[in-house]
Amino acid sequence: MIARKGASFSLLIRLWRQANALKPYATSSYSTAPTASCSLHSIVALGRLEQVRRCNTGSQSTENSGQAAEKFEFQAEVKSLLDIVAKSLYSDEEVFIRELISNASDAVEKRRCVELSQGQADTPYEIRISIDEEDKKELIDLLGTIAKSGSKSFKDQNLDNQSAESIIGQFGVGFYSTLSVSDKVVVHTKKLGETVGYTWTWHGASGYEITENAEADVGTKIELYIRPGAAERFLQSKTVEDVVNKYSSFVTVPIFVNGQLVNTMKALWMMNANETTPEMHQSFFKQIAKTHHPHLVNDRPQYIIQYKTDSPQNIRALLYVPSRKAVPLELRHTGLDESGVSLYNRKVLIKSQAKELLPNYLRFLVGVVDSEDIPLNLSREMLQTDLILEKIRRTLTDKIIKFFVKQMNKDRVQYNEFYQSYHLFFKEGIIMDKTHEVKEDISKLLLFESSNFKPGTLTSLQEYVDRMQKDQKSIFFLYSPSRQLAESSPYFEIFKQHNLEVIFIYEPIDEIVFLAMPQFQMKKVQSVEEWIKSQGKCFAKMSLEPEQKKLTRDASKQDFVGWVKQTLGSVKATEVKPSGRQSEHPFMITVSTDMSAARYLLRTADIKEMEHLVLLKPVVYVNFSHPVIKGLVKLSKHNEQLARKVTEQVYDNALVTAGLLKDSSQMIGRINQILGDLMQEEKSPILTP
Repeated sequence: MIARKGASFSLLIRLWRQANALKPYATSSYSTAPTASCSLHSIVALGRLEQVRRCNTGSQSTENSGQAAEKFEFQAEVKSLLDIVAKSLYSDEEVFIRELISNASDAVEKRRCVELSQGQADTPYEIRISIDEEDKKELIDLLGTIAKSGSKSFKDQNLDNQSAESIIGQFGVGFYSTLSVSDKVVVHTKKLGETVGYTWTWHGASGYEITENAEADVGTKIELYIRPGAAERFLQSKTVEDVVNKYSSFVTVPIFVNGQLVNTMKALWMMNANETTPEMHQSFFKQIAKTHHPHLVNDRPQYIIQYKTDSPQNIRALLYVPSRKAVPLELRHTGLDESGVSLYNRKVLIKSQAKELLPNYLRFLVGVVDSEDIPLNLSREMLQTDLILEKIRRTLTDKIIKFFVKQMNKDRVQYNEFYQSYHLFFKEGIIMDKTHEVKEDISKLLLFESSNFKPGTLTSLQEYVDRMQKDQKSIFFLYSPSRQLAESSPYFEIFKQHNLEVIFIYEPIDEIVFLAMPQFQMKKVQSVEEWIKSQGKCFAKMSLEPEQKKLTRDASKQDFVGWVKQTLGSVKATEVKPSGRQSEHPFMITVSTDMSAARYLLRTADIKEMEHLVLLKPVVYVNFSHPVIKGLVKLSKHNEQLARKVTEQVYDNALVTAGLLKDSSQMIGRINQILGDLMQEEKSPILTP
């Protein structure tokens, strides 16, 4: 690009034969086919408005004389629409560069289409842009008619020619994006095979004029006279290069800015997977990271997902999983919590961070989706939600989930590494989505520790189901802060005795995940506490030996159960029941609702102390086989005041084990009091049962 004084910007986009680089040969935004229309217009628009041609009084046609300019005016309605197109249609003025390059690319593809149809050799072309401070009927028809697409017309006329498939344009307002930055626009054009060229000029008024141009070379030259407010920005070569890289970096035709090749990257997503190399992917990943995701510019892809299909929708997708660990909340706080996938249409950027293409929980993926079928709005900057877009979204999501499941089974070590970085996104998806089928699909990607394996070994829900006992109807899980506490939990003991596998979860979010996903593969997902509560009286009696049964029928023990209930009160203990089951815990608590839901309520609800117990209606099981209970029975007769303190402490210990203690501050003072009282006892009935 060549800058010169004066706020004028001459965007010269020419196509050159490499064999004759000194002479322009084809056109930038121009069809060389005799029956095709000049495409100095946008590739994106909607509808069509016709202008009414009106010549000024006294002006004669220049079609033959070449002396006077023939002037035309837009209708009033078209004037208003032109103003909207110029000032309101596009969110950023820079898109005029994208539109002109797309027009130039269309011209190349049209010319190639014609050459191939005529049996000519495919000619190498280039697009050259320089910064400086169509035949006549087509100029009137296209540049004087908003939303008429020569590219679309050309494609319609060449439906059987595959070479026409790469033509971008379809609507016909993109050329008018130049009006948003210009006070004056001049288009010089000469059609291949014609003896005369024309100049189309717009001065910012309500009309335009056309004059013959005998000096015009074959091709099209567009001159933009940038208005003062935009001159500082668009008279900079770096600005134009950045815009080219942003929108048109993967256009097939080489693009030169001031003689410097800009679009050096290939569109890998259009290639077959066996045609690419790891080095190509690393370079491509860095390029899209530099343009759209600067925080990943020094990263590398951990997984590569490449997908191509033409039925039922046209999709070309190339997605990467960055190696950098990503946390949803961290991304949100840093302003990076957006989709990492950019939408392209025939290798031209339509929208970066296109959240419509994938569900939100897959926003950590970075890459490109190119589809000719995705419906666009007039400006090509927003998508129109419809059934096609939803089908593409579902197709991509399904392929991505299947890819991760395959990787899990193929290389568990690598998948575990990936899972540690991105598991929170999957869990978010299960919690936020409202469809069970979607939840179950995502849950196939989850991994957990299990009672069947040593700490650190992870298993999937599908693998758990495959190992289930023949008559087992539920997938059991247990929440605990650590593996050690989980294995020593009173709720786990009975499952261990019956050799039932239990999934161990250590994060509160995992409980929420299972609450949001009540079933997997037609198996109920159930907490161990919920299962124990569902057993009711059967649980209170199970595993009792004859001697233990006799113990629970002892009148003194029944009196002790009543004493415990009176000591705790009806809020802390809706019921107190004996349990002669062998256990390492003196008390065990169940609640009226699911224990996971109870813990979630405790973590999130703004409730006062004891209020949660009113809602949960705890049931206390007393383990008479435990030494503490045996000693407490004696202590209640010897020192009832101390016995009440110990009972309260044992109860709070059970709440801690269940994860239901709201405020532990009272425990410290009580423990100190108990220790002080015990120190005063010559012979503790608790320590010497």
